[in-house]
Amino acid sequence: MKQSDNRMKLFISTVLLLIFILMPLSFAQTGTYSLPSADEHITVQNDGTTVITDKITYSISGTVNGVTRTIPLSGQQTVTDITVETPGYYNTLEVENKDNQLTLKVWLYKDEAKTQKVSDEDVRVIFHYNILKGVKIYNDIAELQYMSWGNAWDEGIGTLTTHITIPETNKDTEYWNNPETYVESCTWTKDNELTTVYHNIPAHTTAEQRILMPKTYFTVSANADVIDKDVKAQIEKDQDEYASQQSFKDILSSLPAVLSAILMVLPVGMYLKWGRDPKTDYNLDYESQIPTDDSPVFINAMIPGIIEEVNEDAFTATLLDLIDRKYYKMITSNEEDTILRRYDKDTSNLKLHEIDIIDFLKRFENERQQISLKNIQEDSSTVQQFVHAWKIDALRDVPKTRVNRYYDKSKENLMSGYNILAIFLAVAFIIGLLTFASGPLVTIGIILSVILIIEQIIIFFFVDTPLGRWTKEGKEFHDRWKNFEKYIKDFSLIKERPPESIKVWGRFLVYATALGCADEVSKNMKKYIKFMDIPETAVYASDVVSLGYLWGFHHIHNTFIPVGLGSNRFENSGFDTGSFGDIGGPGSGGFGGGGGGVF
Repeated sequence: MKQSDNRMKLFISTVLLLIFILMPLSFAQTGTYSLPSADEHITVQNDGTTVITDKITYSISGTVNGVTRTIPLSGQQTVTDITVETPGYYNTLEVENKDNQLTLKVWLYKDEAKTQKVSDEDVRVIFHYNILKGVKIYNDIAELQYMSWGNAWDEGIGTLTTHITIPETNKDTEYWNNPETYVESCTWTKDNELTTVYHNIPAHTTAEQRILMPKTYFTVSANADVIDKDVKAQIEKDQDEYASQQSFKDILSSLPAVLSAILMVLPVGMYLKWGRDPKTDYNLDYESQIPTDDSPVFINAMIPGIIEEVNEDAFTATLLDLIDRKYYKMITSNEEDTILRRYDKDTSNLKLHEIDIIDFLKRFENERQQISLKNIQEDSSTVQQFVHAWKIDALRDVPKTRVNRYYDKSKENLMSGYNILAIFLAVAFIIGLLTFASGPLVTIGIILSVILIIEQIIIFFFVDTPLGRWTKEGKEFHDRWKNFEKYIKDFSLIKERPPESIKVWGRFLVYATALGCADEVSKNMKKYIKFMDIPETAVYASDVVSLGYLWGFHHIHNTFIPVGLGSNRFENSGFDTGSFGDIGGPGSGGFGGGGGGVF
């Protein structure tokens, strides 16, 4: 199997893997939403009741029935006194308590009759409710461990402001934000009110606030979770460990971004060390003569595309070469058909890929050894099978010793291996960031990892041998042929140094086809014939020129190159788990959190 076929299979497999990992299926719905802002007021009363007001702005796109808000509960926690306000809109509230989760479903309407749904508007929904048994009172301290923002939101929030009011002053209190990542400011704006501002909390991300206060702030404990345990020292220790873990996690979160950036730059260093071509003394601006007497197949394998690979242009160029060397003669060429006739000529000196063409075309000869390209075109599947097999034989006739003399591919596998390794590392970075990391560096790391994947795919599939380089002899060979290509494609250069005869144009067209620029060169030839006022009879001195001048190239292309292939187109013109009855770890969420959305 050819190397290009293997690359294509690997490419398809890689794309499917990335789609599976990075682009999970999403299901269409009538409307979507975003969360520009939310304002929360959490008031802790001296009996342990937590009075909560959530003011959440839903920016709705499309048409929705309403919005939802979920509140997880654990142990004996309950929610009471639930009401909802929707300033400027009408609503109907449904409450469902199931599987330790309270779901508030708010149907929204524009009119009092409740017949018009909400579409493409920003709606502020204010949830009022009390939570009982959320505050914990221990033997030595009282604690509010509240999940101000839960991980069950499918959308991130732009700005979240929380106001936590405790029963008495902040003297003898301690507080923590778990984590600090998205906190812009956190201060006691009043003696007993802690105001915290968060920015750009991503979807499925929690923000917990924890306050320790004297237990004497609570005159009764009827609505608190009373726990017979001394915990202050343990909580402070847990928070210190959590802070250390978060610092390590922040460092860990930055590593994928740093490593992705390094991995993106490394190919440049590899190219500078192993991929740059040597300098030569060759300094001509163009070549007006065919630089070497190599076969069209060899030129096609070395100059226009991937080194040591041939494309359909090599087949067409070889056929034209056989015609130019009098193995075939053009009988006629018009808009309907082109007819060739085979000469009885010794083929013992021909190479295998040349004999293959002659043997194949014999299948389509009539009794006078004439071949209609139109008839061949009618059997396109047989033709394409033959051309595919022919390219394998053609490559066998490309001498590897000369390829290796001209082109050094010893480091090519190094880059290919690096490309594959970098892609899998980038995928691992993305999985790790999505699974274990948090903070703004996660987004940066994911973006850089995706860019790394794209870069490596481009290098692997679309950059021709990035660590292959010409030898000094090969560089001159390459430059001479590219300068010849420059000459035959530039009519001003042709006028400056015209070919010696029409027959020379025949050889030019053979190699122009191998180089992948036959269409441009045949047009230049026609311009040259007109410019030099060459009589039409002179055109027939070369069968290849005649084919290019008339309809032959058009028929050859349509016969032997399938649509879409060949470089020439010849033309003839979750929710949070709270804690109850015991001490909660940092970030575990004593109560609160949850999420919401639209329906």
